Amino acid sequence: MPLKQNTSDHRHPMHIRTLFSPHVERDDDTDSAIDSTIVKQAIVWLVTLQSGSASPSERQACAAWRASDSRHEQAWQRLHALGQDLRSSGDYLAPPVLRSVLRNSEHGNRRIVLKSLFGLVLLGASAAVVRKQPVWQTAMAEHQTATGEQRNIVLADGTHIMLNTATAIDVYFNDELRQVVLRRGEIMVETAKDQTGRPFELVTSNGHIRPIGTRFTVRYNESPSSTAVAVLEGAVNVTPADGISQRVNAGEQTHFTDLAAFTPFALDNSSAAWTDGVLVVERMRLADFAAELDRYRPGVLRCDPAVADLLVSGSYPLRDPDAVLTLLEETLPLQVRSMTRYWTTIVASPQT
Repeated sequence: MPLKQNTSDHRHPMHIRTLFSPHVERDDDTDSAIDSTIVKQAIVWLVTLQSGSASPSERQACAAWRASDSRHEQAWQRLHALGQDLRSSGDYLAPPVLRSVLRNSEHGNRRIVLKSLFGLVLLGASAAVVRKQPVWQTAMAEHQTATGEQRNIVLADGTHIMLNTATAIDVYFNDELRQVVLRRGEIMVETAKDQTGRPFELVTSNGHIRPIGTRFTVRYNESPSSTAVAVLEGAVNVTPADGISQRVNAGEQTHFTDLAAFTPFALDNSSAAWTDGVLVVERMRLADFAAELDRYRPGVLRCDPAVADLLVSGSYPLRDPDAVLTLLEETLPLQVRSMTRYWTTIVASPQT
């Protein structure tokens, strides 16, 4: 089906301020605010098609999306025009213009406007690189938690997800699939039965996980890149990006990379303790314990090699990491030194 082309947008590029603002008077039907969800969908399609790696099926799907609703085409034309304006102006957006966009946008849409502008500026530089850049993907993620924050969300199908500290996910539902992409961090998933029978899939950069009526945790480790999976109820099928699928049953855990999934082994009961707000360890090296605790507090927490092999056991509250450090000082021969609140080092006690 041929697509409607808004030629006036190309002959007379709109001022950037008019793209999303519902308050700007115009002579055509573009003066109404566009729903932020539609704007976000348009951004995804624009990134996909301008990445240089879009498949024919993706192009056809985008065309169908644009033709299915006049608001879709309207959002597409506005974003496409904005992308042209930004690229023709040297990929530079003056601060006064940005402030104007934010000031004249609806309060609830300011975040999506910022994302739109930022994403399109990057498109002008190198869309193919941007699309695969984890930092950019994390910054644009739909659901996020800050360092030390934990949050519960319920998806449209009734699936419950708990986000651990410094976590970012995106959710993509269509007529055939329910997909959650874990960009960073750790989550607990309790899947709901979908009324239309769509499968549920969780994706990381290492591969994907297909649960079978289950409750499980997933943690993505960036360096080196790997994904850890622990199944509390039901079962999951883990499929590495370039490897063979591995089934993991309730009471088992495993981890996988792009190339392979390791043989499942017995579930450590402490692996999901974070969902109760505690860190449970048994004879863990202090260096490893510090690295784990560091995920829940701002700044940098370091461990001196002289005390790195001390063993730590116990249950520690995650909501107050500094109190945990104080407790360590009281129970182990070590001292916590802080140059600032954001640079802390665990060293040997002066008495030892």
